[in-house]
Amino acid sequence: MKLRFEKNSVRYRIKKSELHQLRKEGFVSDSVTFPGAELTYELRIADVATITPEIVNNSIAIYIPSAIAYQWIDTDEVGIYSSTATGDKTLEIIIEKDFPCKDRPGEDKSDTFTELVDNDDKGKVC
Repeated sequence: MKLRFEKNSVRYRIKKSELHQLRKEGFVSDSVTFPGAELTYELRIADVATITPEIVNNSIAIYIPSAIAYQWIDTDEVGIYSSTATGDKTLEIIIEKDFPCKDRPGEDKSDTFTELVDNDDKGKVC
């Protein structure tokens, strides 16, 4: 699973195997180890009304309502897009199926959503 931050947004890119795990177990997580700390990030299917972000200690979690999660998992929908007010700012939340990178020909693309990529040069890529 890839995690990207830009301005006031967080983007999760999820591979096929991780999507299967999310469907089967209700969550998927990964972590990055820093000197003296570990950052964990996860997606969870939960009994919530809306997409809900949470950060506690060194853990970032995005809770996805089950109806939204299963609709996304079980279809060719590329992503889930949401925004949440954070005081005077808005946090954009983007959760997408991971696509192969066209500019990395040697990369293993077997766990990406190659079947959802447009065949022209303007299509979806990582």
